[in-house]
Amino acid sequence: MYEIEEILNSGKDSAGIPDESEDLSWIIEPGVAAVKKTDRAVFLFREMTIPQPVRAFFSVENLTPGEKQKIVFWHANRRFDAFIEKTIHDPPLIRMMWRPDFGAVLNKEFPQWLEFFKKNRGESEETPCLQFSARPEPGHYEVELEGVHSREASADAELPFAAGDVIRNETLTAAFRCSPQGAIRRSLAANCLVLISDHTRSVYEDKWIGRHFHYTGMGLSGEQSLSLQQNRALADSKENGTVLHLFEVFLEGDYVYIGEVELSDSPYRSRQPDSEQNLRDVFIFPLQLKGGKHPLHATKALPATEAAVAPKPLRRMPMDELEFQARYSLKDNQKHTVVSEVYQADELVSEYARRRAGGTCQLCNRPAPFATPDGEPFLEVHHIIPLADGGPDTIENTVALCPNCHKKMHVLNLPADVVTLMKRSVP
Repeated sequence: MYEIEEILNSGKDSAGIPDESEDLSWIIEPGVAAVKKTDRAVFLFREMTIPQPVRAFFSVENLTPGEKQKIVFWHANRRFDAFIEKTIHDPPLIRMMWRPDFGAVLNKEFPQWLEFFKKNRGESEETPCLQFSARPEPGHYEVELEGVHSREASADAELPFAAGDVIRNETLTAAFRCSPQGAIRRSLAANCLVLISDHTRSVYEDKWIGRHFHYTGMGLSGEQSLSLQQNRALADSKENGTVLHLFEVFLEGDYVYIGEVELSDSPYRSRQPDSEQNLRDVFIFPLQLKGGKHPLHATKALPATEAAVAPKPLRRMPMDELEFQARYSLKDNQKHTVVSEVYQADELVSEYARRRAGGTCQLCNRPAPFATPDGEPFLEVHHIIPLADGGPDTIENTVALCPNCHKKMHVLNLPADVVTLMKRSVP
């Protein structure tokens, strides 16, 4: 039988657990993370008290005396079983306990603190912290270690991949020792943040504008806040010396390593729809590659066609919200180096132009020649003044045309047709 089971079943309190009223060593961010400053009980008895303000985070506020609840730790892509129990003492405590395998991880990472507590009965202000982040599965938590490690964790350590390489999530998490989930993944071991911009499923509108990548902060619903732990860590990354690594996802499961980046300016507010399609404030973090280099993607990383990128849920957005977003979203009529230089149109503006046309070509006034596989009229988006000639990526400069008229505009670009389209592009 595991030693932890023996302790749990004994019904006896450990001498290492402090009185709950004195346990002020937790920092809690509801629904996001809980951080525990380690102490004597953590290293010598593999346990910690969970005070009243922290119990809701672990969903153990309703435990009865003698009841225990299984939980799972995840660290460096490894699983560790643990328990939370409510003791039968008067007054009862709620405490977390784990098996020797996770205890061995702590002792290997922080041998100096194991030795310290073996020799001293007092506490120290310099002990490392454990950060618990909830995973989607109930009772599962990502655990990160923060503090002075037995081996020096270097953010400059050589990575097993280079900018432009396509890797899988397992390789990413192993390289950075971070959580396998989330858009902003903190690695305390490597003192870095791994930033994921997933264009296949995210509701966020991340995009390159010239040499700067405008990255949306975390918070899927409601107003975003810089007090959210991940957003605050990103905002303070320069001050704290935290290294930032950026990945983009164009095809599901393929993570393209863009490179090491840094904040190029302070975060600013923008308006975007949340996961429920409600318009709200978000924070945008301007990033740039270190050294001011221009991003260069490997050709194998990019989808062969625009259709290969899963569309964001713009078609479900009400027309008034779509017009607002198309008018005031970040404009992306900038060159983006891939193999040759191409110009990328704003998805919101393109969607608005198609929907405004109502299935009819805005030049010849004929219905779209056919429908897409999902039943939408097929029209192509055209910029009256081309982006390459300095034209703006706005709803006033964008129309939806049938393929024949679109080709005609690019070949002939007759002045009379330009005037017609300018009149019809006005909302």
